[in-house]
Amino acid sequence: ETHIYRRIAKVHTTPEDSFMEIGCDYGITVDKIQTSIEEAGNVSKEWPCETKNEVPIDEKEEDDGSSAKVSCVGVDRSIESIDIANERYSKCKFLLVNVLVPEEMATLRTTCESSLQGEAPSIICVDINGNR
Repeated sequence: ETHIYRRIAKVHTTPEDSFMEIGCDYGITVDKIQTSIEEAGNVSKEWPCETKNEVPIDEKEEDDGSSAKVSCVGVDRSIESIDIANERYSKCKFLLVNVLVPEEMATLRTTCESSLQGEAPSIICVDINGNR
């Protein structure tokens, strides 16, 4: 049923979302979502404005990219999995975190605020297998 889980994650994530997967293992799902976001492009959810005082969405100032924020983050408690994910998928960020430990969750929150677009994930998927 992994393919169903990945499809659901992909269908419910838009280019305007930021995505986090808890239990990312080797990062396959996180990469699939990142690729999907890139392929979809910048699709606005708003109609272009008609009044003269408003600035059209595509003409608003954008981030210069110097902050290097990512749209997809994966977390796992396995150092081997995170090392492999970071090696394979450089466009995403992967973190070694045990989400059941409050101190590690605090660190995860701080990391998201500094490196994730939107400062917090708008979509969170959980894929834990029971080997706790």
